[in-house]
Amino acid sequence: MYMDLTILVEQMKIIATLMAIGFLWQKLKLFDDKLIDSLSVLIAKLILPLMLCTIIGSISRDEIADGIRLFLATAVIYSLTVFTAKFLSRFYRLDEPNRSMHALLQCYGNSGYIGIPLITSVFSAQAGIAAAAYTIVDSFFYWVVAPLAAGGESINFKKLVSPITLSVLAGLVLLALNINFDNSIVWDTMKNVGGTCKYFASIYIGMCVGRMGMDKLRNNLKSVTAAPVKLILIPLLAFFMFGKTGFLKGDYLLMFVMLCASPSGMSLPIVADIAGTDSAEYASAGVIISTVLCLFTFPFIMWLISLL
Repeated sequence: MYMDLTILVEQMKIIATLMAIGFLWQKLKLFDDKLIDSLSVLIAKLILPLMLCTIIGSISRDEIADGIRLFLATAVIYSLTVFTAKFLSRFYRLDEPNRSMHALLQCYGNSGYIGIPLITSVFSAQAGIAAAAYTIVDSFFYWVVAPLAAGGESINFKKLVSPITLSVLAGLVLLALNINFDNSIVWDTMKNVGGTCKYFASIYIGMCVGRMGMDKLRNNLKSVTAAPVKLILIPLLAFFMFGKTGFLKGDYLLMFVMLCASPSGMSLPIVADIAGTDSAEYASAGVIISTVLCLFTFPFIMWLISLL
């Protein structure tokens, strides 16, 4: 198992630079809150779905068996980490609803804006199958399990039907039909638009950091303690459980670890709103801290597992 860490470091430098640009634009008031929210909608409902559809639709049928393994590994690691984090939450010195949200900050990752664009940049030929397997499980846990774990009393299955999940389904259908889109102007356009996801998503994250404000970060500084679990312990657990046992190998194992090492998910504040809890600000602070720290922990984790 080998990975050129210089490629990953260069990608993290690009993400960091784009985040800095987004931060600066927000501070200079070039983008107000309305424009930032509009950018978020554009990414979530157009750019990210096009990226998922095209990379999944481009994979080979020979990779389906590996996709099933990745799907099972994702389901296991999500179930294990959610259960463990909820169990440990009883020992946190936090009041509800922040205590439950703290547990979710340790479990739910930002695969859409960070993880999948990153593995697409590093493992372009094989990223589709990992993206499909991970996103299916990730969506279920986000919109069904997470609101309940955050203190909600009901399940909104309608949230499972979104541009992201529909794009994954469309990509799988194209894979099943085995259609060749070579030299298709429509397909190439979709791929090129989807290929900008890393750039726009990183700028958007930088803007979110800027508009969060230092006062809100200081008031929710305890959320930083969720970061080591999400950014270090979970990817290491994934590596030992599925790498050392031989269940996943090679690039598929590396992609899986990288997806598990993604920072806390940008949608967790939305989860707090769905659950009807007053923890959205705590979630936002935890997400921002985790995202900034991942610029350093991503290369560290991949370097560390190369030694194990």
